[in-house]
Amino acid sequence: MHARVTTLQMDPAQVDQVTQQLESEDVPEFEKLDGFKGMTVITDRDSGKTIAITFWESEDAMRGSEEAVKGARQRAADTGGAEEPQVERFEVVLDTMA
Repeated sequence: MHARVTTLQMDPAQVDQVTQQLESEDVPEFEKLDGFKGMTVITDRDSGKTIAITFWESEDAMRGSEEAVKGARQRAADTGGAEEPQVERFEVVLDTMA
């Protein structure tokens, strides 16, 4: 399994709006993508630092989804008043949330 980690420094007052947008508009589209396994979003409500982690069946699936998720990432940044999102990619070597 692989994970794409996106870090946003957003306005703390916008965290709920961004989360709602992701849940209602973007996640249903992610679920249509080959190899999508799920998403976790964590935040510090005081600072607005928010980390979104999407999980993918394989590195190929993660790489193949790059263009499809780019718009959602930018919408989250725009809605949250964030600057350019920071994106990193990892191999998941341990997962206990199954």
